[in-house]
Amino acid sequence: MIIPAQAHAEIDKLYHNRYHVELTIGIRNDQGTEIIHFGPNRQIVEGEALIYPVGSICKPFTASLLAKYVSEGKLDLDAPINTYIPDLPDQYYPSLRKLATHTSGYTTQPYNFLTTLPFLVRMNQEGGLFHTNPFRGYPDEAEMLKIIRNTHLKDKPYKFVYSNIGMSILGYIVGNVNGKGYWDAMTDYITNDLGLKHTFLGNTDMIGYDKKENPCQCWQWEKEDVIAPAGALNSTIEDLLDFASIQLDVSRPYLAMCHEIHGPCEGNSDSGLAWRLDQSQPISWHTGAAGPYHAWLGINRETGTSVAVGINYGLVNVEEIGFAILRNL
Repeated sequence: MIIPAQAHAEIDKLYHNRYHVELTIGIRNDQGTEIIHFGPNRQIVEGEALIYPVGSICKPFTASLLAKYVSEGKLDLDAPINTYIPDLPDQYYPSLRKLATHTSGYTTQPYNFLTTLPFLVRMNQEGGLFHTNPFRGYPDEAEMLKIIRNTHLKDKPYKFVYSNIGMSILGYIVGNVNGKGYWDAMTDYITNDLGLKHTFLGNTDMIGYDKKENPCQCWQWEKEDVIAPAGALNSTIEDLLDFASIQLDVSRPYLAMCHEIHGPCEGNSDSGLAWRLDQSQPISWHTGAAGPYHAWLGINRETGTSVAVGINYGLVNVEEIGFAILRNL
């Protein structure tokens, strides 16, 4: 695998004062697939593929299932959410398109001052954010519906604000339309439509590490967790590359809508359906963070080349590694 100098420099930063690094990089192009795994001390390790918690890379999976249902006429991107969630008060609600592009007006997280305090106490007891999933058990379905009812939005354009609660409302609607709920609907989609064998919602055994080099479990999820559509996914690097290839598969034309511009974003990007669309090159990408883990997936839509990166540390910059490789291929 040829790794450009810029990516090597970023890998050097990842290994600085970190002693338990498990870093996997995957590349797929018209010449085939290459996956390389660096263990502690940056030694190349051969063996079984590691399953990483990939956090918010779950969002493009949620958007892919949304696109499938739109293509089948089960959902309408421009319908407001009260079309699919009954018994809401008579007021303005954002569309599914706005949920999928983070332009709905909903805040980043579902917390307010009163609901933050119990979480902070629990997080402190359990060792900090790397050890504690802030979305496990909160909000539940009733609390999510309360957030929807009590958030008074206006019928106007909203700026891009990355919103876990907005994406979770979208996943809730997708699950309701399926009739199975989000968790079972996504599990069925991953298994039977996408054919991915090592990708699933929930918990994995991989050990991550916090800033003090203390071992951490992956964030724990339950099937009922409302925020699961925003970040409960686990996957191997090979499966992420398979998912990237499927995005460009002409036999699934509905996925093309995920990579069209549907709204504004931040930085040098536009918003697809959950995907970020680079403005300088035809690259769709997304990053994922879940406590002591970080992941990145990018696709060049013109060349079909994709790059995936996973590491068992949080608050690190794997985007630069992914972009440095993808832009130089």
